Amino acid sequence: MARKLSGRVLLALLVVLPTLAAWDAAPAGAAGGSSTPAVYDDEPVDREVEVARLGYRNGVRLVFSRDEGSGDWGLRQDGEMGRNAPLAYDDTQSMLQTYLTLTPRSVPVPRVLLSEPPAGAPTPPELAYRSIVASPVVADDLAVPTSSGMSTAATMTCWDLYWNSYNWAELPGYPNPSTVWHPARTYYASDFGGMKMYSYSYLANCGGYARHRIYYKSFGEYYKHHDYEVAYAHWQAVKKGSVHRYRKVHYDGTWGDTRNGKYTG
Repeated sequence: MARKLSGRVLLALLVVLPTLAAWDAAPAGAAGGSSTPAVYDDEPVDREVEVARLGYRNGVRLVFSRDEGSGDWGLRQDGEMGRNAPLAYDDTQSMLQTYLTLTPRSVPVPRVLLSEPPAGAPTPPELAYRSIVASPVVADDLAVPTSSGMSTAATMTCWDLYWNSYNWAELPGYPNPSTVWHPARTYYASDFGGMKMYSYSYLANCGGYARHRIYYKSFGEYYKHHDYEVAYAHWQAVKKGSVHRYRKVHYDGTWGDTRNGKYTG
């Protein structure tokens, strides 16, 4: 059960659009220090339809989405090293429950998100106190909530792993992150038990460059449904999935990054 939210929630911006639409993320170079990661299109990528975009006072940005092609749901969290940490931590929660945990009652729930839990799943009691609206929902200046579904870390360092249980974990050099080179690496769900419902990946850039790509397999081919360059001194945590598929996560070769992830379901 979620604990009572801390602080008074002030919404500096709450915009509810009448139809489901997608927004393009603004590009940003890795060396520029922007908290908005660069987006790539040098190979085909599934179109993400954004369901909700949330901004918190500690600088964390969250995007809930659904892929147009695969139908997979997504949750992307972006933040800054030494300033904040990913907010959503409980990977056993559905996307809907995570949204309800991270937002106050004053923020409406996107109607399309109600279809995310599998058929027969119990309706979260919190929905009785929430308004339901068309997607997408945009809310900013949100207070950081505290609950059992939240991360326990206040800030991330270059040597922190986000997932306590994991299929892979690569850390940078200590005390100088850029002293360790991580070659390009692909982690396949088939190496960790076969088809999985969800892929989780955390990438922190402590060396100057870090690119984050996530794929799913359909009819013998891998299709990309996430591709971002994480800005220097920033981190990104991504959850993708909904049904059993072969999946893979790919990282480019680089100095001083942190890679951490797993497959579940």
